[in-house]
Amino acid sequence: MKIGFLVGDIANISGGSNVILEYASRLQDLGHEAVLITPGPVKLTYPLWHPRLADLPRRSLAEAEGESFDFALATWWITFYDLWRVNARVYGYLNQSLESRFHAERHYKLLNRQTYSLPLLFVTEAKWLVEFIQTLQPEGRSLYVQNGLSRDHFPCVQAPPERGGKLRVLVEGPWGVGFKGVPETFEVLELAAAQGVQFETGWLASSSGGQKPTVGGQPVQVHERIPINQVHQVYGQYDVLLKLSRVEGMFGPPLEMFSQGGTAITYTVTGTDEYMVHGQNSLMVEPYNHRQIVQFLRLLSTQPAYLAHLRANALATAKAFTDWESSTRQVASGLEALHAEGWTNTHLRPALAAMSTMHGHWLDDVWRGARGEGASPLHPYVGPGEQVLLERYRRFKKSRPVRALQNLVSDDFKKSLRARITRVLS
Repeated sequence: MKIGFLVGDIANISGGSNVILEYASRLQDLGHEAVLITPGPVKLTYPLWHPRLADLPRRSLAEAEGESFDFALATWWITFYDLWRVNARVYGYLNQSLESRFHAERHYKLLNRQTYSLPLLFVTEAKWLVEFIQTLQPEGRSLYVQNGLSRDHFPCVQAPPERGGKLRVLVEGPWGVGFKGVPETFEVLELAAAQGVQFETGWLASSSGGQKPTVGGQPVQVHERIPINQVHQVYGQYDVLLKLSRVEGMFGPPLEMFSQGGTAITYTVTGTDEYMVHGQNSLMVEPYNHRQIVQFLRLLSTQPAYLAHLRANALATAKAFTDWESSTRQVASGLEALHAEGWTNTHLRPALAAMSTMHGHWLDDVWRGARGEGASPLHPYVGPGEQVLLERYRRFKKSRPVRALQNLVSDDFKKSLRARITRVLS
């Protein structure tokens, strides 16, 4: 089978990209043709964050338009709007979260929710997502496959490392992604330090954003842009992962921490039920309950026996967890069954193309609405991210070259040019 994965920023570190690369590379190992389809040419930076990235064939969308695929899978909500450009027997969505929760802007949320409006093939990693998708789109096909734990990148230790001294706490996530909660995590740690809890702190970040946080007046050890095959060495240096993200599909980092004999403190977000058990292998708390988190940190710093209990059970959880080979075989079996059945939803291509125009023209719509043109101005719903983009767009529309071009060319050419620019920017 020939399977195209429509991807966004595949060249930089992210948990979502890791899932795509694990599936694509291992489907290739099973004899299938897996292709990464990117908005434009991708320039890889060496050393690669994922060792198998260079082995996978890549096509730009423009190149992929000339090929035929058995399956074309969007991999995050923006790529859904480019599915129509690929000729495929089956259109699908490798859906790792309810991504509308990533955005505060109303228009982004509305566009995101449209990705569930057609009976696609949905491949997803969490039981709660399956239930959500089947409720919204009962005519589609759903394939639930739990993410694997890489035995190559996160080989389970034999036993939790012996460690004395202060509790060692690791923060994980990029600084600038709001729902990951990294600045909030450091605020909680500062509160714990002020209340006399004894611990040392590290931070594992795909991007620190130039931040150099301190906790209790002490610098935080920053582990930034670590290649995935070296991340387990960072986890192994710490006792507990403190991860306060508020949006998840299926938590990856806590499980990776478990493999190295550590435990985790997290919020009770979607996906925790896949493998986390409060009081057994981890500790969970409702969002924003900073006081309880401080109490948990104090408990782990003063009760080594209880910490050892959590760490031992966490490691047992990781050892029993499925690996990527097993997960990929499940995906391959599901796709092969659909292929043998002859199931297709290629008739959805015109609808996908029509829906892509909703995404393509939203800047013009928001711009007109924010200026008060029309009966229903949109500006009350424009969020902070859209405000920045909208201001840039205003300056672009008012620039002399653009105005001169508008006076010289026909309306049909303007529409064609706008559509092309939108595809490139997307």
